[in-house]
Amino acid sequence: MTIRPRDNVLLAMKHEEPYWIPNNITDCDVVLQQAVQERYEGTTEGRDEFGVEFVYDKESRGPVVRPGYRAFQDIEEWHDLVFPDLENRDWEALAAKDTAKWDRENKFSIVQMYNGMFERAHIMMGFQEVLMALLEEPEEMEEWFRVFTDYRCALIRKIAQYYKPDAVMIFDDYGAKQSMMFSPAIWREMIKPQLKRLVDTAHDCGLFYILHGCGYYKPIFPDIVELGVDGAHPVQVSNDPKELKDKYGKNICFCGGFDNVDILDNENCTVEQTREEVRRVLTELAPGGSYLAWRSFLITHPDVFMEEYWRIVGPQKEAALAKAALIH
Repeated sequence: MTIRPRDNVLLAMKHEEPYWIPNNITDCDVVLQQAVQERYEGTTEGRDEFGVEFVYDKESRGPVVRPGYRAFQDIEEWHDLVFPDLENRDWEALAAKDTAKWDRENKFSIVQMYNGMFERAHIMMGFQEVLMALLEEPEEMEEWFRVFTDYRCALIRKIAQYYKPDAVMIFDDYGAKQSMMFSPAIWREMIKPQLKRLVDTAHDCGLFYILHGCGYYKPIFPDIVELGVDGAHPVQVSNDPKELKDKYGKNICFCGGFDNVDILDNENCTVEQTREEVRRVLTELAPGGSYLAWRSFLITHPDVFMEEYWRIVGPQKEAALAKAALIH
């Protein structure tokens, strides 16, 4: 019997107990889709296919919307927006380029898409303006979310057809560090129905759906589980990941759960703090399965993280592989 890392991640994504605790660095192939330019990576600057101008920000360690940029000044002007044409490109060639380094046989593959329906709204209109529109122009915002989701569902279907990944991960932050950016009631009324469409589209295409959401969103976590989201990332510490895992671990895979903001990604983080955080989280969240040790790409001590991870997980993996070798 052979156990591939992909098999192991699949167990976690199906909310079962894997043979060893999987991680995103050695067990997954992850790519940000570039077939449709929705946001730049690294230090690259320019306009995306929605016309938004991105500039590099040293403090953020990545591209941000140019300060002061607005695609339109009034919420009703979004009707004039021209969405990217998904039919005017060579999908086979673009998918082949993005996935050229994938090991499909052995690793679990994920295609990421930045800027979900809420993020794209405030990128286009400004953060304050969108929050005001949620209260003052709810019908316009609901229509925006619906039309943007039409586009994103079509993109998911293209990704499924040409990239053929195991999962899609869509980014949409609903929370600040300690609170949601808007009320759970607004999220349930305006965003939840469209998120359901995204999840259903992914599932119809045979893909897992992983929701990336930074910040605090504990009040709506039961709703996210209800919608059938397969994985939640990064489940930051303000959400009480252990409490949520104990309650929902049989329904959703927890991808992360580390204190990235104050510990792992903090430039003042020490080697020992990194080791302690890895030990803490794996001890609290890994038991029972349905867990993926997802390490941030902005971590201060990436090698130390993996060293401590393998100190804990290495013996598990060796024992599982040795046992599997005896099974014919």
